[in-house]
Amino acid sequence: MSLQLQETHLNMSGIVSDNTDKQSGLVKTPVLGPDSGASDPTVSTNPSAVGARHINTTSGEVFVATDVTAGENIWKGQLGTDVKPPSYFGARGIFGGGYTGSADSDNIDYITIATTGNATDFGNTLAAKTIGGSQVSSGSRGVFGGGSGPGDNVMQYIACATTGDATDFGDLVGNHYNPTAVSNGTRGIWIGGNAANSDDPMDYITIASLGNATDFGDLGANLQGGATCMSDVRGCYMGGHNGSAAVDTIWYITMATTGNGTDFGDLVQGGVYSLPAGCSNGTRGMIGGGANPAKDVIEYITIGTTGDSTDFGNLTLARLQLTSVSDGTKGVWAGGSDSRLNTIDYVTIASIGNASDFGDLSSTMSGLGGLSGDAS
Repeated sequence: MSLQLQETHLNMSGIVSDNTDKQSGLVKTPVLGPDSGASDPTVSTNPSAVGARHINTTSGEVFVATDVTAGENIWKGQLGTDVKPPSYFGARGIFGGGYTGSADSDNIDYITIATTGNATDFGNTLAAKTIGGSQVSSGSRGVFGGGSGPGDNVMQYIACATTGDATDFGDLVGNHYNPTAVSNGTRGIWIGGNAANSDDPMDYITIASLGNATDFGDLGANLQGGATCMSDVRGCYMGGHNGSAAVDTIWYITMATTGNGTDFGDLVQGGVYSLPAGCSNGTRGMIGGGANPAKDVIEYITIGTTGDSTDFGNLTLARLQLTSVSDGTKGVWAGGSDSRLNTIDYVTIASIGNASDFGDLSSTMSGLGGLSGDAS
């Protein structure tokens, strides 16, 4: 009897259980596998949360989402590939300078483009002046150049993610009156505006390097007061005034290569003057407002394909001398006149239709300059 018990005890002591059939009481949330596809994710590949993964089944590269904002997502690849919105866009829209109706302004305002609401104070420009038109950005740095004064060749810059006052950057080649500008995120190019160096000037800078501008080429017509839009390759100049009449011409340049402008097509609404404003999502370029008397019309082009513009919709108010910014999803127009306005309105660039109210500038303003940049 005792021997049998001893054998039983020895047999049982040699059994090791992993408790796989037992309930421990701990429940672990399952980790979902990564999404996959035959190509890299895009800024519009919307993940569920930061940390979500995507596998490119062609290259084998694994991407991790580090910022989740619809249409502006950022993915980091294990092999060094970054997927993010073009650097000439940004989550923050910044408006500098302008005219209050009685005096030039040195105020700088900003908005978060994805979220409607009123503008907030950012800082001040170097001097009170009407800057006008679209300005340039690398994402981290924004540069305002030229202005409404016939002798204005000053460039000044800000760190887009850090509120504060502007700092001197250098000088444009000539004195640009009512210029506008395009950028591919590396190079900023000012177009038109009666510069002293040429009848139809274009000047450029490398945004990351302080210093004076260099001649880029000639647009093809002596114009001021047009609007601009761009992709990462091509910059387009739309409308403007030749000194005697408004024009309906659209021109384009290849930003990475210095040279002259090429005819693109025509605006369907005819000539626009007194600072309409343009923006883009990198594929579709837009122009809104302008003319005299003021228009509320928005038109668009496909930047990669030459041709005439197409009607898009209408701004909430007819106005000229306004500016525009974009985060690649929304196009936002701000300020303007006949009487000074603090209006901000927006469209979803990929969808045809009329603009909606966004909020208000901190004060009524026309002739202000705008750019987009990083918020952090």
